[in-house]
Formats: sequence, structure tokens, C-alpha cells
Amino acid sequence: MTLPAAGWFPDPQDASRLRWWDGRTWGEGTRALPARAEAVLPVAVAPVGPSFSVGTAAARTRPWASGAGTARRLCAVTLVAAIAAVASVVVNPFGLCSLVALLAGLFAVIAPRATGGWRVLSRSIAASALVVAVSTAAVAASAQFRLF
Repeated sequence: MTLPAAGWFPDPQDASRLRWWDGRTWGEGTRALPARAEAVLPVAVAPVGPSFSVGTAAARTRPWASGAGTARRLCAVTLVAAIAAVASVVVNPFGLCSLVALLAGLFAVIAPRATGGWRVLSRSIAASALVVAVSTAAVAASAQFRLF
């Protein structure tokens, strides 16, 4: 059974008044019936906002509820950045490990391949790798060029 759309209808309890129907139940709001002897027609309220379609035939995408291969955990580039950052602390020949950690960390922060909550974790690890990479690159540069 379909219910009528929202609007003002004759009050089922008091024939001299109109009562608001929200589309499912009667509301508390009432108002006086118009003084004219004309027939009272319900005033329907059109729905406001966008309408949505659930069908996936028009769009060439996978259904969102399938869950087949949609979740990605950590990004591989993030792991490379983290490992290179740790390696740059331990051994850093000519600042190469710092450079690898810096490049991989930048890429992982800008375009992480992880999804959902893993995306935040991936970016956090990549940002930490960037901090370590810049620090160890500064130490390697000062030792290489005898800056300090």
C-alpha cells in the first residue's frame, strides 16, 4: 500500500481543521480550514534534494557492495619509504638511502594506494619516513661536504 505524499489534509478528528501529514504519520500542526466553500484539495510537498539510483548498469563500475578486492591495506611504496628511512639511520652511503626514502615518502604521501583507514596510516608512516629521510640527508650532507 502506498501512502499519500506529505501535505495538509482534512483532520480526521476535527472536520473544521487541516492537519499536517508528513507522508507516514499525522503531525501535531493544525490550521483552520479555508472560509471558502470550495473543496479542499491536499497540498502535496515535493521531495527536496537529489534523487539517487541504485542501478549499476548505466555506470561502468563494480557494485559497491561486492567487496571483491576493493580494500587495500598498506601501500607498497610506503613500506619502501619506511624501510629506506630505517636503513638511512643505520647505513647511509652518500645519502642514497635518504634519497630513496625521500622520493618514496613523497610519492606515498601524495598518492597513497591504500584505502579506508589504512590510507591514513599509510600517509602517517610515509610522513614519518620523510622526516627521518630529511634528517639523515642533512647529516650525510654535512659529513660528505664537511659543512659543520
